[in-house]
Amino acid sequence: MSLSYRGDIDGLRAIGVLAVVLFHVSEDFLPGGYVGVDVFFVVSGYLITSLIAKEMESGSFSFLSFYKRRAARLLPALSITLAFTLLFGFVFYNNGQFDNLGKEVFFSAFGAANILFSQGVNYFAQGQAYQPLIHLWSLGVEEQFYVAWPMILILAFKMPRNVLIPLTAALFACSLFLSMDAVGRGNSAGYFLPHYRAFELLVGCILALWIKYGSKFPVRNSFKKHLGVVGLLLIVVPMVWLDKSSKFPGLNALWPCIGASLVIGFPVFEGKSVSVLLSTRVLVFFGLISYPLYLYHQPIITFLNFFDHSFSDAQLLVFVLSVSSFLAWLTYRFVEISIRRSIQSEKGVKNVAIITGLVLTIPLFASSGLLVAKTNGLNDRYRYLNPFALEVAKAHGATFHSSFKRGLSINDSGGAKVLFIGDSVLQQYVVPLSRALGLGFGEVDTVTRGGCVLLKGVEFRDKFSDISCNDLREALYGIDNKYDVVVISQSWDRYDDSVTNFSDSNEFLRWKPFIDETISHFSDLSKGIVIIGAHPRVSGILEIQPSLTSTPEALSEGLKDIRITNVHHLKESFMFFSGYLDNGNVTVIHPYEIFCGNRCVVSDGHWSYFSDGLHLSSASTEYVESRLRSILANDPTQDSRL
Repeated sequence: MSLSYRGDIDGLRAIGVLAVVLFHVSEDFLPGGYVGVDVFFVVSGYLITSLIAKEMESGSFSFLSFYKRRAARLLPALSITLAFTLLFGFVFYNNGQFDNLGKEVFFSAFGAANILFSQGVNYFAQGQAYQPLIHLWSLGVEEQFYVAWPMILILAFKMPRNVLIPLTAALFACSLFLSMDAVGRGNSAGYFLPHYRAFELLVGCILALWIKYGSKFPVRNSFKKHLGVVGLLLIVVPMVWLDKSSKFPGLNALWPCIGASLVIGFPVFEGKSVSVLLSTRVLVFFGLISYPLYLYHQPIITFLNFFDHSFSDAQLLVFVLSVSSFLAWLTYRFVEISIRRSIQSEKGVKNVAIITGLVLTIPLFASSGLLVAKTNGLNDRYRYLNPFALEVAKAHGATFHSSFKRGLSINDSGGAKVLFIGDSVLQQYVVPLSRALGLGFGEVDTVTRGGCVLLKGVEFRDKFSDISCNDLREALYGIDNKYDVVVISQSWDRYDDSVTNFSDSNEFLRWKPFIDETISHFSDLSKGIVIIGAHPRVSGILEIQPSLTSTPEALSEGLKDIRITNVHHLKESFMFFSGYLDNGNVTVIHPYEIFCGNRCVVSDGHWSYFSDGLHLSSASTEYVESRLRSILANDPTQDSRL
């Protein structure tokens, strides 16, 4: 049983998907374009509730039919997206990137990508070459809603009809409160998880129930024709007004949701409404293909970014919109429509076969993703298909994770001589510095996690939740072990919006109160403190990443193009951190001296010293260890401090 078709709702879908595409291509086009997803949520809540309520009233609702329709609608385009993304990653991604992609494919196959991303992903990170499935978080929210909401409605329909709207409104209020609380606390999971987003779908649900069971809207006829315009403004203005720094979702997500509900709830009145505009042929076309268009556009952007394209933003937009729209139309015309018609018309064995085939794509892609993740990026693909790429992968590996653990790793016996504190930039110095100091790994304690500031006194908004940075910091400053040396470092040019109590805008001076407090704390627990300054950032790494296309010739040429891009920043770091040498308990190691003594060095001529734009490769270990020995030997105060 279907609802009467409304072209203006497809037009509303078109507004939503085009806004998201514009935002993903470049936030300069539409800084708040991400609210297009919220429009989708309202439309989904409205349509699903309208359909379920109609079928429940007629006694024809069944979970089997409902989920058959959902499978026919969602799985074909999703399967195509996952297949092509996996194929691209198989050929072009290195082990670490392909490993991450495998995890994303596994969760996406089950409609749970949002749960994975809630563990620590910044949705608003632009220009990333390794996030082809980041947009599937919204599909996860919808699919999880589709599981819970029909069950809630079935229970609610056993009650008097006048309970439906208050019950839904209560759920809406609870979800909105949770979302506002998460935004206020800077909880990144608030962007991805369904209980923080349900209020947006519930706006559409309330609208559907109000139209069916509620009293008439107390609005004069002369004003009704303007409500659609007001709704469209409530959608468009946040797209222009908000940006990636805005607090979201929370209240900021409510306005486009109310706008979408007004557009849906007040269609054509006396022939005058925005529904006429939304029903135009172009918008309806984009609305009909909106689902596959949404799925395809992000992988295409990601793949182009991976190859470091030279398109301008406008050229990129034209290319992405043209290619993804064409592919979406092909999918809609020859796959979606065909499967949906087959589901509706075919009976018996053929119908079961179609549904079974669709459902089997879930374990197929889940097992494929799991295989990739469990084999650390399917390393054997190099062994059998390109042995040279295997050599590159080994040279680009990280040294820290093979010998140390993230998080709080403290020797129970208390016999460690050195404590390392910091983020992923600090991690890459643990092995070479330990060797330069003549220490065995059993003499080293570490408290470290990527994307985490562990300086004392920092108020930190964490973007990850697998290991809490704030809990880690609290545990760190509860340690009373004595050490010969405490080594402190991090990526000093990051964390602009993560450290909430910066008191200075200068890139280095803003860290001074926290560095001073950290030094003061550990001065009583150690003989000496080492600070590692700003680390080089490099360009040109993409061309030398291990992949099935790697060749010795391409690597040799690629090494010539690697450049350190922040030399000026490194010199500023040198000046700032050198000021700490006045403290007789502090030694400063300048990465500038390691990599840019007489000239900047980025490789040994055979292998890169950098595995990506920020982190060191295992090929750099001996070089960095040698330079550290030389630098420490030339420090006249080294004996007393180290």
